Amino acid sequence: MKRLFSGVINGLAEIWGHKLRSLLTISCVMLGVASMVVTTGFMEGFFGTWEASLQEAGGLEKISGVPQSLSERQAPFAPVSKGFTLADARALTELVPTIAVLSPEIDAESSRLTRKGRRFVGRAQGVTNGIFEINRYEVAEGRMFSDLDMNDHADVIIIGSEVTKNCFQPGENPLGQFLDYNGRPFLIIGVLKHYERLYGTYNTLNWKNDVAFIPITTMASKVQRSDQLSWINMKSEDLSRLRETVDAAANVLAQQHRGLIDFKVKTNEESLASYASTKASFVVGGSAIAGVSLLVSGIGIMNLMLASINERVREIGIRKAIGATPFNIFSQFVAEAVTLSLLGGAAGVGVAVAMIQGLGAVLPPGSAPMLAPSAFWVGFAFSVTAGVLAGIYPAVQAAKLDPIEALRYE
Repeated sequence: MKRLFSGVINGLAEIWGHKLRSLLTISCVMLGVASMVVTTGFMEGFFGTWEASLQEAGGLEKISGVPQSLSERQAPFAPVSKGFTLADARALTELVPTIAVLSPEIDAESSRLTRKGRRFVGRAQGVTNGIFEINRYEVAEGRMFSDLDMNDHADVIIIGSEVTKNCFQPGENPLGQFLDYNGRPFLIIGVLKHYERLYGTYNTLNWKNDVAFIPITTMASKVQRSDQLSWINMKSEDLSRLRETVDAAANVLAQQHRGLIDFKVKTNEESLASYASTKASFVVGGSAIAGVSLLVSGIGIMNLMLASINERVREIGIRKAIGATPFNIFSQFVAEAVTLSLLGGAAGVGVAVAMIQGLGAVLPPGSAPMLAPSAFWVGFAFSVTAGVLAGIYPAVQAAKLDPIEALRYE
């Protein structure tokens, strides 16, 4: 420890004695660490938005059943299957106990909501209350659908914040008001929470705002006049039983459809796989860029140390003549290299924090980099590693100097 402390002191003295050269070397390390931390911050910001959007779409526990075209081999038997209907939803509820929540869904092809000359054209969906848990919707004002609403096929509606903004005056309370849906009056019983997660100026969660829900029984009997479904949304009771639930749901649907595979059961795992693959590519690319910067800083440290050895040959000879061992010389030069890299690493972290905060103030919300503590430690560790590796060769060269030849050196 005493030798290491002595090496650090000598390193600081050497840095002070060659200020400009040392400053340039420290700057190389600083820029390498700063680039790594800022690059990681941009990736954290981007993928944080992506991951949050995936969670808001139901997370990994969500399972979706959707209609699909029959294969060429089964196409002639299409009339045998009744298609995707409410009967399928009832069968899944009864026969697959690992489904925690289920909500069949009918998406209206054309939805026009109007009130007093104001209009909104967007998505209207027939759903059950299960959709609020599966897709993580929250009713900010009013209530969800009651059993009476479902049984009576009631003309009631729950609207998103975009519908409110387009069909009502600012500050006007929509609860208890009537909204015409394709010319039919519906009573507003609930208003959804406003969802916002910006990436630049784009709200990645706006799809949760421009929606209107009505009871699926009302949609089937009064609007679509058919119980053909667009989706069956499900949530597995446990992530560990997700695959079991998917297989069971597929078997029940195959039985309901008399062996015709005119449906598909899918999960958010595909989105997660795409997320993981893209993130890995970004991490490798970002690490490569930062690695090149740190390699340059390592070369700068090695160059400084080799120059320092040439200037201190006689000093090394004198130290060896009065009893210093090769290890003493080696440890001193390694400590000097580590000191340079530590100073550069600390400066790099400080510069990175300032850059991230500055970019956060200038760039639109969601597109700015995030402060990732793990990136600071990784960048700092890389800088120390670069200093050690860059200092080993010059330190070995210094330790190998013959004291007699060193004393003769001019």
